[in-house]
Amino acid sequence: MALKKKIKPAVVVFVGEKLAGKEVAAQYLIKRHNFYGYHFSRIISDILNRLHLPISRSNQINLVSALRERFGGGILAQVIKQDIISHGYKRVVIDGLRHPAEYDLLKKLPGFLLVYLTAPLSLRYERARQRREKVGENKVSLTDFKREEKAVTEVYISKLGRRAQLKIINDGTIQELYNKIEKELVKKYL
Repeated sequence: MALKKKIKPAVVVFVGEKLAGKEVAAQYLIKRHNFYGYHFSRIISDILNRLHLPISRSNQINLVSALRERFGGGILAQVIKQDIISHGYKRVVIDGLRHPAEYDLLKKLPGFLLVYLTAPLSLRYERARQRREKVGENKVSLTDFKREEKAVTEVYISKLGRRAQLKIINDGTIQELYNKIEKELVKKYL
């Protein structure tokens, strides 16, 4: 009779600048290693869709700023944390951490691991021009892209990145990112 391997809790949380590859990395863990995924931005996009408003970076920033002002900086993390606890998920990946209050709430979860995923600005700008996920994203100028880096939703990213147990630089192909995730994250931490 084969013994069933006990799955140890793992909560991998990606923090990083926009278009650094957080969602790609999270999807890899979901598909390849059976993680359950949460995305901070998906909560905001769901609300914007429900309000019949375009999913643009400015609308996302305005909405998350209003929610944080009214309900506190960790409101989105509180929603995710409650979902994790109530569903009893053991292996979770969360992408899009952006606020210290979110970090403070999530770091208490068993198996918490903060991963700073980053990429050079020029590469992230090119990704924005090609992606077309948000309204007007493919038409943004480099000046505006740099200005967005200073938005209220982005100001804590580098500080949170310094708290990370692991830093991955996503400056190559998707396959190279997958290889880094396997070598630097999966083999060492999971």
